[in-house]
Amino acid sequence: MEHPQTETTSQSRLLARVAWMYYINELTQKQIGQALGLSRIKVNRLLQQARCQGIVEISVNTPPGMYVELEGKLRDCFGLRDAVVVTDAEPGEALYCALAAGVSDWLIPRLRDGLVIALSQGRTLSYIPQMFACDKQINCTFAEAVGGIGNQSTRGKNYNVASRMAELVGGQVSYIYAPTIVSSKGIRDAFLNEPSIEEALSLARRADIFINSVGTVDSRCLVVVHHYLSEEGLAELQALGAVGDVYGQFFDRDGNYVPFELCERVIGPALDDLREAPYSVVVAGGSDKVEAIRAALRGGLMNVLITDCQTASALLAEL
Repeated sequence: MEHPQTETTSQSRLLARVAWMYYINELTQKQIGQALGLSRIKVNRLLQQARCQGIVEISVNTPPGMYVELEGKLRDCFGLRDAVVVTDAEPGEALYCALAAGVSDWLIPRLRDGLVIALSQGRTLSYIPQMFACDKQINCTFAEAVGGIGNQSTRGKNYNVASRMAELVGGQVSYIYAPTIVSSKGIRDAFLNEPSIEEALSLARRADIFINSVGTVDSRCLVVVHHYLSEEGLAELQALGAVGDVYGQFFDRDGNYVPFELCERVIGPALDDLREAPYSVVVAGGSDKVEAIRAALRGGLMNVLITDCQTASALLAEL
C-alpha cells in the first residue's frame, strides 16, 4: 500500500505536470489526455484542482484606462447584460466625448445587417457620431425613438443623431416626423394615427438596441431647458417623487413610472418598451446623474450601462 505522503506527492506532481502542459506548452486537453492516458474530462478536473490548490495562479494585467473589475461589479450588482466604464473626464464636452467613445466601442462589434438601433436625443448622445470609429459598411437601421425637440436649428446641429449614424455606416434611417411633445393628448393621439408616424414609432419600439440617456428632474432637464415644463410643473414632479426621465416619461427612485400630464403629450416609446428590449443602453455620467441612473437600473429600464469611473464607483458605494 502506497504511503499517504507518497500518494499526496504523486497527485501534486500530476497536477503540476498537467498544468505545465496546458498553460506553458499550450497543449489541448485532448492532447494531454492522450499523452498521460487520461480522459479529457479528467484533465479538465485536474486543471480546476490545480487552480484551487494554488498550483496555478492566474493574473490579468489590465491596461491603463480599463476597468474590467468595476464593470464586473456593476453587472453583478444591477443584473446587467453588460457594462462599460470609461476614464473620468471633466464635466461637459470632455465627459460627453468619453462616454460617446464608450458607446462606439460597445456598439461596433454588435452591428450587423438588419439590426435596428433606436436612438434617443440629448447632449451626451449628440457626441456619438463624432466619436464613432466604424470602418465598415453595414445595412442596419438607425431609428429616431422620438420626434424633434427644441427649434429646427438646435435639432439639426445637436440632436439629429440617427441620420448622422446612418451616413457613417451606409445604413438606413427612420424618422419620426413629429414633435416630441405636443400641446395636448388629443393632438398626440392624432399624430399617432398618422400611418407614417405610427410605422416609424412602431419600428423604434421593437428595436434590437435602444441607446438612451437619462434626464434629471431639475432645471437641467431638457423638457425644462426647451420650455415644455414650467417651474411649477417641475416642483409638482419632484413632489410626486420623480427622480429621472427617459423620452419624457418620468420615474421614481425605484424605476416606477410617475404619471404626469406632460407624459400624455409625448410622442415616443413607453418605459415598458425599454424593459422589453434585448439591449437597452443607458449612456450617462457625472455626479448629478447618479440618482437617476441608479433608479433606471433598479427598475430594469436598462440592461447595459455606459458611464465613467467616478459615477460607477458612486453607484456601487450606496448599495
